[in-house]
Amino acid sequence: MFLANTLFGRVAVLSIASLMCSLYSPALSAEANANSTSSSTSSTSLRLPKRTISDDVQMAPDEMLSDLRDTRLTLTQLKQQAINLFLEATRPSMTVNDAPLEQSPSTITAQMLDAKKKYLPPRKEWLVLYVNTLEPIVHLLCEDINDIDTNGRKVSKAIEQRINPIFSTWRDDVLSINKSLDQVQGALPVGDEHEDAGANAIIANAALNIFQRAEELEKIRYQAALISIEEYKKDDRATSNSAAAGQVTK
Repeated sequence: MFLANTLFGRVAVLSIASLMCSLYSPALSAEANANSTSSSTSSTSLRLPKRTISDDVQMAPDEMLSDLRDTRLTLTQLKQQAINLFLEATRPSMTVNDAPLEQSPSTITAQMLDAKKKYLPPRKEWLVLYVNTLEPIVHLLCEDINDIDTNGRKVSKAIEQRINPIFSTWRDDVLSINKSLDQVQGALPVGDEHEDAGANAIIANAALNIFQRAEELEKIRYQAALISIEEYKKDDRATSNSAAAGQVTK
């Protein structure tokens, strides 16, 4: 519904390839990165496969629910990379008085960003790694919106009518995530010897927005799954009752 089937698996493979390229390619300069990642919606030629054989054919219940399950896995990836970006942009300088024990958070909030605190400059290689992981995910989220706007969701009218009111919020959140990713790309350090003093705040705030929007998307996804399950059960009951009535008349 919101994403093509097996999106999570395809993104995972693509992300691994992107990470290996970012770690071992000599073209890690800001200029090369700007040319290769200037836009999260146009830097790759990925395309979503058709959900059904024909645009007139509805998705089967198991396909729809599996699609929604895969969307949850994708959003989990999105949130994890947002956390990674935030932690990279908020690295404090350690002293002998700081305890070496540390645990990475599973969530990030605005209260965790101290505007008065001086953080270490973000490391370019790690930023590129996280951006290259996020890019295919965000790209396919945006492409999925275009696919739905053009071809619809391939579900029953009852499901479509109940999901329509929440889809505008889904669209806004995805586009906001895409904009935040562009902001991270624009804040990439220009070189090892010169770091943008404002990069920390830009990257941290963009990461916060990506995480918060992904949280909102998960709530919408969950609501859509509940709606779908309810409607499919109604269809099953109606089909069973119709079949039973047919047996009686015979």
